[in-house]
Amino acid sequence: MSTDHRDHQTGTTGSDSPLTSVPGRPAHAHFENRYSAQIEMVWTGGGPVDVPVVPNGYELRQFRSDDEAAYNELFHLAFADQNTLIQTRETALEQGLFVVEHIGSGHLVATCAAQHIENDRHPDGAQLGWLVGDPAHAGKRLGTIVSAMVTNRLATAEYALPYLQTNDFRFEAIAIYLKLGWRPYLFADDMEPRWRDVYAGMGLTYTSDDGVVA
Repeated sequence: MSTDHRDHQTGTTGSDSPLTSVPGRPAHAHFENRYSAQIEMVWTGGGPVDVPVVPNGYELRQFRSDDEAAYNELFHLAFADQNTLIQTRETALEQGLFVVEHIGSGHLVATCAAQHIENDRHPDGAQLGWLVGDPAHAGKRLGTIVSAMVTNRLATAEYALPYLQTNDFRFEAIAIYLKLGWRPYLFADDMEPRWRDVYAGMGLTYTSDDGVVA
């Protein structure tokens, strides 16, 4: 998968990045989103998705109240947003805020949330939110594990059309979502051209059958 195509957006790392690296845990490259609206995907249903086996040395579990500091450290490897955990906990479904803990270090190394967040476009309000993976633990399918768990949690809650919002340059996350059956949501005139660019950046070819028209 190519990661060279970033829709002409500039990535920053190190001291120039708003993300927070810690010793042994580098932050993701940070890209500025040049669009006023994020792209969206929806999950149109079917049977439960497969959840990969959790690797040895890791534990998949629910967020606990004493995880706040560890969660924020993980979160800020990928996102510069502040105080997001408060809203995430308030909107998460019961048993819907998943984390993966690296047992040896006690670090949280992946997370994703099943949330109830309504808006005009999604009055039903089922959202997959805030997928984060620690780059120091890449290659173990931890992002797929928590995303699959959230997808299945939303499915068991029987929401009609779960959705997620993301940025055009988040190729690694979008690849996970596509494999789990999430589809591009075409809610504005510029969505299909943007998705064609996203697919091209991932070395894929977008077809008109890939999207779901709002």
